[in-house]
Parts: sequence; structure tokens; C-alpha cells
Amino acid sequence: MARLLVVDDEPAHRDSLRRIFERAGHEVTLARDGDEALALLERVPVDVVLTDLVMPRTDGMAVLQATKQLRPQADVVLMTAYGNVENAVAAMRRGAADFLTKPTRRGELLTCVDRVLERQRLVSENRALRAELADLGAVEVGPGEVRGLARLVGASPALQVLKGTLAQVASTTAAVLFTGESGTGKELCARALHELSPRAAGPFVAVHCAALPDTLLEAELFGAEKGAFTGADERRIGRFERAHGGTLFLDEVGDIPPPMQVKLLRALQEGEVERLGGQAPVKVDVRVVAATHVDLQERVRQGRFREDLYYRLDVVSLRVPPLREREGDVALLASTFLTRHAARHGRRIEGVEPRALWALSSWSWPGNVRELSHAIERAVVLCPEGSALRFDDLPPVVRDASPGDVAAAERALHFRVGQMTLPQMERAAIDATMAFVGGDKVQAAKLLGLSLRTLYRRLDDKPGGAAADGGDDEP
Repeated sequence: MARLLVVDDEPAHRDSLRRIFERAGHEVTLARDGDEALALLERVPVDVVLTDLVMPRTDGMAVLQATKQLRPQADVVLMTAYGNVENAVAAMRRGAADFLTKPTRRGELLTCVDRVLERQRLVSENRALRAELADLGAVEVGPGEVRGLARLVGASPALQVLKGTLAQVASTTAAVLFTGESGTGKELCARALHELSPRAAGPFVAVHCAALPDTLLEAELFGAEKGAFTGADERRIGRFERAHGGTLFLDEVGDIPPPMQVKLLRALQEGEVERLGGQAPVKVDVRVVAATHVDLQERVRQGRFREDLYYRLDVVSLRVPPLREREGDVALLASTFLTRHAARHGRRIEGVEPRALWALSSWSWPGNVRELSHAIERAVVLCPEGSALRFDDLPPVVRDASPGDVAAAERALHFRVGQMTLPQMERAAIDATMAFVGGDKVQAAKLLGLSLRTLYRRLDDKPGGAAADGGDDEP
């Protein structure tokens, strides 16, 4: 369903269009002329404007220009009984999405609107993908697999629980609050939630509340009219309006100052916002998803965060686990980041040396996934072209983690001293390496110092069983 604004000074044609589009499942708002259309554009979010070209006072070209200023994400289709090539070319040059000649036919109208909406969907997806590729926090997996839960790389029990809850909550309209340490990937989870939801075709709009001064946060969220404050040289459409029909992600929502908390609560309760300097509220249809690394309940007790706003945001609370709790995921994430950063910097890196892999698995990663990404990027830049990523390429803090100690070994290979036999430890090392290289047996054999034949024989052994008879390539 789309929100359509139909502008026509002919009542019969206007009503006919309303019936056609409402029967097709769209929400239709009518305007009797260009002046009424401009007033409606001020307060009513729309996806497509269908406007007559020739009207008294304010014509279709003026409506087109106003739409581009007031509703930049909307498209305009011009209709006229005086259609000719010159008018069509002029309309397209000024940004019209299409041009129809009266009398319009039902099939032609519906096909035109469907085509416009499909183009909007593709543009939205393209922008989202470009943003993902530019975002240092994003995780890319295989081709065509950067959507939904595929964004969240890892096989640890903690991550699987989170994925399962995300899938369950996504289909609802409930507000979701992501909690967890900085760098764990809360925005990544919010994007996955959006892409799994019925709003996936709509926009995903993110705002980092802590990164904006108090004076700018209100204008950024709710928008501002021209002249509302010093420097407001033109109307600004806020993030709420830009997220209409989709998801608004409020990162670090715990840092919103108290006066703004009141206005945010009203927007959530009423489903409308009022621009700075505006005279009328604007209706918005937005699912709000928030994230914080602070304890909001403690801030409520301290009187620093409104209790009613907290319960509005925390309908469903999801904790994103830190990397130290995601056993086995470091190797998978490191492999993913290695591929990504090598491509980004135009480097050819042949895997990871075993000692470097051990060190990566040994470090506790207080900065979580973000720190791991930066560490791999640094190593990719420093690594000699064509060689495997080396221990010496890693950041000093990772190298100094003493990967030979028992605690590090437990984290890297997932065993408890005294509870596993030597063959079981060996099998754990093989499994960890296979996970790191994504199942590539040739690469795994190289990292482990085994022949390919021996690796196949070891993989055929049952986990926990006795090791197969080895040759002279035993590790």
C-alpha cells in the first residue's frame, strides 16, 4: 500500500482516480487545486503525487517543484489533456517520474504507479547497500547474503539465541531496545530486524543521538521550517519524516537530554511530529528501534531518564553479547573482515598464519567486533603482498596477550584442562581451523601443517575418538 496525493480541479476525474486507487489498496488524499496540494504537502507524508498539469493559479509544474522541496522522497506523475512532447520533456527535466495524457485509463494508471513504487523500492535498497559497504561496522558475507540474519556472522550459542529472537520479534510492530557494550553490532542487529520485518521495503533511518548537540538534535529528529533558527536557510525534513513507512533507529538513546525526552515521548504516543517553527503537526508511520550501552533502568532511578519513555522504548529488550561471550566467532569474523579489507585496499592476502590465528582467538576484545575489524584492517595494510597475515602484523595489544598461556588456549580451542584428551584437543584445533577458513580443506591443511590426505583422515575420525595413525606430518 502506498500513500497517494491526487491533485485535479475536475471533481469527476478526481473522484474517479480516488476509487481506482482505493480499490487497489492505496491510501488516497485529494486536493482540489495546486494551492490545496501545497498545504497538504506541508503536513501529510506521501509516496506519489498525481497532479493535473493545467490548473488555475498554481499549476502542476509548481506542485512538482514544491514536492521536490517538501517531500524529496516522493515521486510526481503529471497528467494533462494537452499532452505533447515538449511538455513531457519539460516535466521529466524538472524531475517528474512519469507523464500521462488524459483521459487516463485504469490499467495505465495502476501500471504507472506500480512502476514508480518499484523504482522507489530499488533506489531505497541500493542506498541501503551502499551505506552498508561504506559502514566500517557492517559485516559482508557471501554475494547476495548481506540481508537480514546473514549480516550477523557467527555460530556461537549466544549469537544463535539472538538471531532466533530477532526473527520472532521482526514480524511484530513492537518497539525494540538493543542493549550491550559499544562495538557489539547493535545497529547491525537493528538493520537485520528492519529487513526481516514487513517494513523492509521502506527506509531504514539511523541517528546517533550522542553525536549531535542538544540544539541540533530536535531539528534533526523532527525537522525545521525555514528561519526557525539561525542558519536555517531552508526547510529541513527530520529523521522521523524520512523514516515514514520504515524504521527509525535511535542509537545511544540514553544520551537524549530531558527536554527532548518529552518531545520524543509525544511523537511515539501520537504518531506525529512538529517541525521547529512549524504551525501544524505532521503524521508519521514509523517503527522506532533504539539502542544504548548504558543501564537505562539505573538512569530512570536516578531521575535522568523518563520512566514512561523507557517503557515505550523497552517493549522488547535484546542484549547483544560481547565478543568474549561468542565462543568460536572470532575466527569466523576475522575471516570475513580479512576478505573485506583486502578487497577494499586492493591487497592479496593468503590466509592467516597459525600463530596469528591463535593470538586473535586469545585476545578478549574489549572493543568487541569493531575492535576486531580495525585490528584486521591494520594487519591487512601492514602484511606483505601475497603472504599470509602474520603475527607481527597484529596490534601490539593483541600480540602481548601471551597466546601460549592456558587461559588463552581454553578460549581459542574451547577445552577445559583435565577434561579433554590429547586427541580431543587435536580435533578441537582442526574444527576451529576449518571454521576459520569456511570449510576450505586445502587452506586448513596448510594452516595446520598437515597433508590434505591426513586432514581428510582426521576429519573422518569421530569427535573425541582416538586419532588415526599418522605419518611424518603430525603436528
